[in-house]
Amino acid sequence: MTNYSNYEVEDFLHDDFFINWVLNNSSEHQAFWDKWLLDNPGRKKIVESARQIILSINVKTLDNGLNDAEIDAIVATVQNHFHDNSPEPAEKVFKLYQTQWFRIAAVLLVFISVGLIFLKTRTSSSTNPPIAEQADGYINITNNTTESKLVRMDDGSLAVLKPGSGIKYPKSFKAAREAYLTGEAFFEIHKNPAMPFIVHSHDMAVRVMGTSFTVRSFSINQEFKVTVNTGKVLVYNQKEAPKSELPKAIVTLLPNQQVTYTSKLTLVKKETLPVPLTLSTPVAQKEFTFDGAPLSEIIDKIDKSYDVNIEYDKAALGHINLSASLSDRPLDEKVKLICKAINASCQFIDGRIIISNPGLNHTTTN
Repeated sequence: MTNYSNYEVEDFLHDDFFINWVLNNSSEHQAFWDKWLLDNPGRKKIVESARQIILSINVKTLDNGLNDAEIDAIVATVQNHFHDNSPEPAEKVFKLYQTQWFRIAAVLLVFISVGLIFLKTRTSSSTNPPIAEQADGYINITNNTTESKLVRMDDGSLAVLKPGSGIKYPKSFKAAREAYLTGEAFFEIHKNPAMPFIVHSHDMAVRVMGTSFTVRSFSINQEFKVTVNTGKVLVYNQKEAPKSELPKAIVTLLPNQQVTYTSKLTLVKKETLPVPLTLSTPVAQKEFTFDGAPLSEIIDKIDKSYDVNIEYDKAALGHINLSASLSDRPLDEKVKLICKAINASCQFIDGRIIISNPGLNHTTTN
């Protein structure tokens, strides 16, 4: 996670996460910056200055932008003015940043950079659908990036949404726990025996009580696959029976088993995996039990196992040694437990996992 505590106005103007907050003002961004400003009251004036600069920029369209001649003229003017007003290099080289012209040039470059970033953001927003939309009591999330995104649902269940995939689920699971998937996602379902969780994907459905598994269903190749890490799942074609009943042609999967439906969902292949999955219980007990391991090693293990990218200050925190048993914890609880051990905090924002380091505590946890 970026350490914003030493940021000046110019630094904030180059930070994409900060710019997105100012321009888009999503609830997730707002929650992060509200907490950060609360923890860093002395930086409010700098943040507000950077915010006002971004909001005051009026970016012209490309058709009305500067032409090459105008850009060359600006560059030449900057170079000539800087050359004419430069101090002797042998005496003033280390105090160049203190000159008035250098500061003016720096601000000019900042405004140009922010303008380009803002224009890029506006262009990107017009060509790609939004990542998350809320309508009719449902949340729709589409992962248009090249990295997996973490989705946290109302009941505490998690989905690691793969690139090119989408998921739809109710804002509240009061009536039923259901999600609709297109593409691929890894699920960690919060246990609730009274209310099964059902993942719908095209004609197929996966019914679970509380477990972890992967569903892959891209219509482009007409293949549907479910792989189970922990617990038990029921897989079936939901068009073969009324919604209130389970069909007879149902497949039960246990840990380290998977089923594949091919050829328009008519051919079924159930198999036990030759190598146990990393997140299956016997393997996880070994892989996620640490005795004096550096935090960087633990984070790398989580990143690789869940296909996520936890953001943190590796230089400041990576060397801290921890002893912990995380095998029986879902992804978000793993992260929270680590943060508690090192007196840090974590945020789950826009599909990202961010660990900040307001203070360091080298106490270990079991």
